[in-house]
Amino acid sequence: MKLSGIRWVFFDIGETLVGEEKAIKDRIQQMVQAFEERGIQTSAAGVERAFEEASAEFAPRLIVRAVEKIASSPDDRHFVLSTVKYPKDLEEPHPEAHELLSALAPRYNIGVIANQAPGTQARLGKYGLAPFMSLCLGSAEVGLAKPDPAIFKLALRQAQCEPHEAVMIGDRIDHDIRPAKSLGWKTIRVLQGFARLQTPRNREEEADFTVASLSEIIEILC
Repeated sequence: MKLSGIRWVFFDIGETLVGEEKAIKDRIQQMVQAFEERGIQTSAAGVERAFEEASAEFAPRLIVRAVEKIASSPDDRHFVLSTVKYPKDLEEPHPEAHELLSALAPRYNIGVIANQAPGTQARLGKYGLAPFMSLCLGSAEVGLAKPDPAIFKLALRQAQCEPHEAVMIGDRIDHDIRPAKSLGWKTIRVLQGFARLQTPRNREEEADFTVASLSEIIEILC
């Protein structure tokens, strides 16, 4: 099956166009060390399991919920959360991202709607993805963040696009699929990262298409 009547294709970034595996592995190791400094024994596997459980529970911020699962003391939690840093420089585009965007660019306008630290456009340039983008809405730059419907409405206004002419592609049901679908967008969910463990709880959370990799999207949109 294919989607028709689409003018704009919007992507999430983290664990959609860009892989976070190396960055997450580094942060988990930092967390293990931080817990040990507080006398809490855990392992990388234990921390990863806490992240997986947090994602399955639809926790808004996975690291906060993961830390809560391991440390009961508010002081210990604060120490870990304030000590651990996310190494954004270890992120890298998924291998299929460039091929997918190259296939879509002649047919659609392409945009980004993502919860990101400042510098979204510059990072997309570093990854070689910026030339494909006609619109970039990073949360730090626009002052709005998913799942707030306002950032999706802003995208439509700037794109001069009707909801039924837009598709949102992302990994998280709560941040990408549900808010976009509630506004009448089409949706494609990519089963990547911790969010692959989220399970739709009702019809409003079911994407129009669910794929295991970016390369499958070419068959849907091209």
